[in-house]
Amino acid sequence: MNEKRAAIYHFTNGSANRPIIYLKELERIKQFATIVGYPDAEVYLDKSLRKKEQIQLQKLLFEMNNYQALIMKDFYHLRKNTGAFMSDLIALGSRGVNVYTLEDGNFKLEQAPFEQSLRVAIYYCGLGIVGRSIELQFQIMEYFIQVCTKWKLIDEYADISGNKVDGNQLQLQELIKNRDKYDIILVQSFNDIHWRTAKFCKIRHQIQKDIYSMHEEMYLRYEKEVGYEE
Repeated sequence: MNEKRAAIYHFTNGSANRPIIYLKELERIKQFATIVGYPDAEVYLDKSLRKKEQIQLQKLLFEMNNYQALIMKDFYHLRKNTGAFMSDLIALGSRGVNVYTLEDGNFKLEQAPFEQSLRVAIYYCGLGIVGRSIELQFQIMEYFIQVCTKWKLIDEYADISGNKVDGNQLQLQELIKNRDKYDIILVQSFNDIHWRTAKFCKIRHQIQKDIYSMHEEMYLRYEKEVGYEE
């Protein structure tokens, strides 16, 4: 991998009304790339919102070994589904690629702070799932904390009533209200926070805490980024 090489990725819907807007956004991303140390980043731009038509994204992912950083407006521009997005982050991180975004912070693959004495809250989302024991889910996560970490369990939250739609994660809102009591949040999957990337990122900004996912075996550090305001 060549030293100090980065790629910028962005997409637009390709309509006649968008050129001025996306060019301004692209200029902001280029300025941000300079701030984080990549003034000559290569630009990959798609002019479609449909993933199957985003040829430049596929080209970029194929050529990512040529770069040590990926720079975007936000995480949504990589994938709209949280699970697929996290898989891409892990794949990029395993290749030594750091991800920088204007609005959703930065990501680099790093070890979780299992040896630190952190205050942890558990959150589980079982919306739309029938016949699963919430007690068992909590036991699984409690066991993980006891065996794998030095964390101190403070509170447990679960949303299990209703369908998997926005507005039903009432216990997650309670966690957000109590966020100052915790240093880190433990989930079974990042999808528990939200299954759509854009909404996941919005909620993550509200939580403002590091998150560890047991399923992805991935630690997501929270750093308040340049472009985000509550």
